[in-house]
Amino acid sequence: MSPRPVMHVLCYAAAGLLLIACEKRPAAPAPQAPLSTPEPGFAGVATPTPSATATPPVEQVSTPQEINTSAEDAGNRAVRAEVLKRIDVMPNLGGDEKDKLYVQVERAQAMGKVITIPFSSGARTVPPEAVAGISKALTLPQVMKYSEDPTVVFVVLGFADKKGDPKLNQAISLQRAEAVANVLKDKAGVMNIVRAVGMGGSEIFDSAALDKNRVVEVWVVLP
Repeated sequence: MSPRPVMHVLCYAAAGLLLIACEKRPAAPAPQAPLSTPEPGFAGVATPTPSATATPPVEQVSTPQEINTSAEDAGNRAVRAEVLKRIDVMPNLGGDEKDKLYVQVERAQAMGKVITIPFSSGARTVPPEAVAGISKALTLPQVMKYSEDPTVVFVVLGFADKKGDPKLNQAISLQRAEAVANVLKDKAGVMNIVRAVGMGGSEIFDSAALDKNRVVEVWVVLP
């Protein structure tokens, strides 16, 4: 055999051994991206994002355990006087209806608050949960005895806080009262006469907390 073919065989053999050695060498680990610099205060655990301050929930529809209809009660007398003032300027009643309601309240033997419905700021409609609350209140024995008496008149008094324009507050208070009156008649099945009266801006419930004055009160007027 000539020297040239022998050299070729040796070269091929060396190349094969080199290739095998390369295949058996462990692969170098893939380079990792450098860790980013942690933000100040990072302690290795994700810090929860603080939630926004929750808005306090609106109070629920409420009913007194005992209905106070005493004509001698100072609070009841004060409400009667205020209602009579408001009836005179009610834009939602005609002359005859206004006169009839005035007489019903003025000559009532007794009157008292039976249901209180709170409203959120600027709200003029009754939310579903309040509709359910009103319907439930009407099933309570201390309230049912009035709704079962056809001679009892339900007077719905709407209030607003004193913040803002007085004329706007008067309109809002009336719209709230009308909304509750509609719930009583159309959704809660009250068959009695129901009248809505807007009492305007008020701070009689709490002069320091405006939300306490954004309410509608349902009063019963007994002949």
